[in-house]
Amino acid sequence: MSSSAKAVRCCVVLIGCVFSLVRAAAAADGPNLLTNPGFEAALAGHAWMPAGWDTSRNGLPSVYFGRDTLDPHGGSWCVSVANVSERVPMAYNWSQTVVVGPEAWGKDAVLSLWTRSNGVEGRAYVLLQAYRDTTTKMSRVWGVDRDEALRRLKINRMDDPILDFGWKDAESTENETGWVRREVRVFVPPSVNVLYVRAGLLGTGQLMLDDASLTLEPAAPPAPATPKTQLLADGGFEGDGNDWEYSTPPFEGLRVERDTTVAHTGKASVVLEGEQGMIQSRAGVCQVFNNRGLAGKRLRVTAWVKTDSLKSSAFLKAYCNGLGPEAVSFPSWEQFSLNTPWTRTAFEFDVPKDTYSVWIWFLYITPAKGRVHFDDLAVEVLGEATGVIGPSKSGAGH
Repeated sequence: MSSSAKAVRCCVVLIGCVFSLVRAAAAADGPNLLTNPGFEAALAGHAWMPAGWDTSRNGLPSVYFGRDTLDPHGGSWCVSVANVSERVPMAYNWSQTVVVGPEAWGKDAVLSLWTRSNGVEGRAYVLLQAYRDTTTKMSRVWGVDRDEALRRLKINRMDDPILDFGWKDAESTENETGWVRREVRVFVPPSVNVLYVRAGLLGTGQLMLDDASLTLEPAAPPAPATPKTQLLADGGFEGDGNDWEYSTPPFEGLRVERDTTVAHTGKASVVLEGEQGMIQSRAGVCQVFNNRGLAGKRLRVTAWVKTDSLKSSAFLKAYCNGLGPEAVSFPSWEQFSLNTPWTRTAFEFDVPKDTYSVWIWFLYITPAKGRVHFDDLAVEVLGEATGVIGPSKSGAGH
């Protein structure tokens, strides 16, 4: 090939690459689905509320929500949430609900939000959730509250067919930050009709928010389901704990946190304890895998458990959310209570073929006196589904 022909060929290839990049950028640069993303527009007739947004206000005097001009990231306004008491553990947040349809299915929803932490003791977070939530969708379509939508749909509260298909957050334990851009994404499976955007804190201090964006982009491929590979991030709690979701019912004195005083190996574990509460509930930690590549696989969950004077039970559980009417759950085959030295427990299960998200939980029944520690947790793919139901053959060794 002559040098001139080679030059022409190189130019053609280069032009093709440029056009490919332009097309990819155009595909990724979808419209912002959020209303009032910069908090610039005020809600008509309200003293401080921005249009299009909601809060988790619950009447406690220790929590403050506001919209002001104090050092916004962009434009003239930003919002903030501040809390000065940890007596009742709650996740206080700003939120927005976005109704979607088939145009979102098979794509990734990408949330971007700028946050600034002022004296945060605990966790600041940005969360994106993809739900099949027909009640909320119709309440928005009809312009009524959720209870009225349930009445019109002739659905009892206990029978509400709400189901999550995607859940991803970005957490921060930094005490002080400047403006930091946080981004999370979730795959949007068929039948999803509502996306929830939330940002706030669990703990004390102030979190400021500005310049939010929610777009639909071409879906990234699912992560490979490689056998014998640890799927959990920070299974030994040796990091800062930000890879975990924390379930903390609003019971006074409840603790669900990383503990550096007790460990099976390494320097830390997670501790669950609390004595007061109005009703029986569950508290614990989990990780969610928004990985459709796990469908049809067999998984093993392993944990080391230690209980101290526990008057309820501690256990493991998995939930698989798919296109069926409800989640498919798999409980562990052992429960622990009273005084138990560090003990290994494990269970296996098949992920249904229509699964889009898998939740792995490490839990205890609360409120109850005593405490439980979990450490050295693992989730691994064993291979294809086997159809076998029962305890792990590799089992619970002591």
